[in-house]
Amino acid sequence: MNKATFFVLLTAAVIFTTNVKAQETNYLRLSVEPGMVLNTKKDGKFALGGSIGWLTQDNFMAQNENNYLSVTLKAVNNPYGDGKILSSILNDKDDAFNYGALLIGYRFTQQGIENGFYVEPRIGGALGASYGAFVFSPAAGYAYDHFDFSLFLDAGFGSKNNAIGEKNFFNLGLSIGYNIGL
Repeated sequence: MNKATFFVLLTAAVIFTTNVKAQETNYLRLSVEPGMVLNTKKDGKFALGGSIGWLTQDNFMAQNENNYLSVTLKAVNNPYGDGKILSSILNDKDDAFNYGALLIGYRFTQQGIENGFYVEPRIGGALGASYGAFVFSPAAGYAYDHFDFSLFLDAGFGSKNNAIGEKNFFNLGLSIGYNIGL
């Protein structure tokens, strides 16, 4: 994915967020996301990332108060070789696979944002130091009292090799988030 495609996705997200002003319930979601890139040609280590997201009750498309539209900005660092979790972020050494992603999704819930199981398919784009990729990122989890715990898979599909020596990447992980009502 090139920069023009990423710009189009970013523009769509801005337009999307400005057209849903009639929404009644909004949440800011902050999360920590440990995981591991599954298909690396390097000696992959534990990955650590995080995300900040905006969830808004769906009064726009399906008009279901238990479901939410989402926009998420995510960053992931997967060190390899001599790389360390913190020191390998955006340095000049070849010691980590880093990417940032912008994802747009739809969260299907049982009883709203606070309690019960949910599934959230998301799509978007990812950018790294010298590559871009289309990303499909499904998540499934359980929410309890503003906390949510989910499993996710970031599946990135690019046109040229990235830092792990592959055109595509598959990052499997656990997301531990907290939803702040706005």
